[in-house]
Amino acid sequence: MAWGPLATQFCLELAFGVLLFLALMPRAPMGVFFFRMMGTTALLPLLAAGLLSVQFGGLGWGDPLVLAALAGCLGFPLFSGPARAGRRLLGLGWSAACCAVALFFAVRQAAPDLEGGGLLALGTLSALATGAVAGGVGTAMVVGHWYLTVPQLPVALLRRINGATLVAMGLSAVLVALLLGLHLDTLQGADTPIFSPYGLFHLGARLAVGLLLPLLFGWMTTGSLRYENTRSATGILYASTVLVLMGAAASLSLQDSYGIPL
Repeated sequence: MAWGPLATQFCLELAFGVLLFLALMPRAPMGVFFFRMMGTTALLPLLAAGLLSVQFGGLGWGDPLVLAALAGCLGFPLFSGPARAGRRLLGLGWSAACCAVALFFAVRQAAPDLEGGGLLALGTLSALATGAVAGGVGTAMVVGHWYLTVPQLPVALLRRINGATLVAMGLSAVLVALLLGLHLDTLQGADTPIFSPYGLFHLGARLAVGLLLPLLFGWMTTGSLRYENTRSATGILYASTVLVLMGAAASLSLQDSYGIPL
């Protein structure tokens, strides 16, 4: 089984996004099962990033990426069970911070062309924003389904999650534009220039499918929630989740080709 740096990065992005948006969720009236389910959704990619990197990725147990990823798993009992709000936020903050540190080392490993602390930090922020978009849309979609079992759930909760997701999408678009501008010469000087048909296809998929269409869908979700139509909003969010994951895949494909986390 092959396990590369991009696989590790993808797992860490997903875990960070879920952890970040779980911090916006109140325990009541979501219930313990919601946090246990979503917490497990964050735990599994964190474990995969740490364990599979050692088993199949050539890293040692003392590698900073592995240590940070596995340390992030320690917060799981705090945010997945019937804990008080303070302890839950402490666990989420610890795990999200460890995940961000692990993602820094993952980006450094997967994008060696990012020379200098500033560019590496910018690339890490772009990866974090990509994860925030995926985690935000996915969490919003699950919350939308929760209205089927908890009808008294306030619609304001889904509005808040959707709004935060739109902010993450805008931030991700800005970071992609910055990385494009700062590395334009490198991207154009590659064996397959970024503005060649191949490069434009993948860049277009990253921007249009992964960001612009989900932004439009987020605006449509806002309109549905204005009339408290959670079922329509959930259907839109379901489609948006698929698009965002396709955009994340396009992002990794671009990074594999050009060495930049776009």
